[in-house]
Amino acid sequence: MGMSDHNQREYERRERAISEIESESDDQPEEYHGKITFDEDSSTSELLENLQKIKSNEP
Repeated sequence: MGMSDHNQREYERRERAISEIESESDDQPEEYHGKITFDEDSSTSELLENLQKIKSNEP
């Protein structure tokens, strides 16, 4: 079952409105300045244990 012509136009209108809001938003930084580090000393089993600990503390 497809969308009627009216529904299709309304959908497209809403999509345009949303994209205009998103493109005008000042909440998005233009550039990211930072540093990413990786813990390369951990073994796979240590990383999996840490993941299980994190998951067990979730609500």
